[in-house]
Amino acid sequence: MNLKELERIQKKIAEKVKIERLKRVDYVAGVDQAFFRIDEREYIVSSAVLMNFPDLELLASSSTVEEVKFPYIPTFLMFRESKPALKVLRGILRKNSVVMVDGSGLAHPRKCGIATYIGVKLETPTIGITKKRLFGEVHGEGKVNKLFADGRHVGYQLKTCRRCNPIYISVGNLITPEDALNVVMKCLKGYKLPEPVRIADRLSKEKKSEYLSNLDPALQGHLR
Repeated sequence: MNLKELERIQKKIAEKVKIERLKRVDYVAGVDQAFFRIDEREYIVSSAVLMNFPDLELLASSSTVEEVKFPYIPTFLMFRESKPALKVLRGILRKNSVVMVDGSGLAHPRKCGIATYIGVKLETPTIGITKKRLFGEVHGEGKVNKLFADGRHVGYQLKTCRRCNPIYISVGNLITPEDALNVVMKCLKGYKLPEPVRIADRLSKEKKSEYLSNLDPALQGHLR
């Protein structure tokens, strides 16, 4: 595996990113993933949901389970998770959608987290949502603080509920940091995560449980 070549690919994708003000948002989507192993094989459960905006009524969902062969390497997750994420999103997206991705956007050492990759590939506004800060510096000590990567304002640190740690919002593609923050805040319903990502996370876990419960009994003992 040539990590230098993968870095080159990420940098080329990052060059295609556009930062633009949103003109219209009719829908918000979320995508998240869960994993499990059977012996030495690893599988990824990818789930996406589509909601209207700003009412956040669930309109559609899609899930897949498939084998994943790229290893877990921090800052290279797009090569491990992006293809199945794109597959489930393409099945439900509508015009004027904003996609929230469980992963980084421009808050990434090479400005190409999975949210950026998905945004460039779909040519759709995307927002990266993470529970931990992968890259960048936070300026401020309030509930809403700017997040910078290599001196560039790429997103925000946001404390979404009283007793929870903050989340990190970063531009994926075709959106400004301010618009990303605004959309996320309108998708909060008292939980740590905005609804599209929270529901996608819940769905991926449900689909994983459902898949494992229907697994051939001969394989049950091989789960890891």
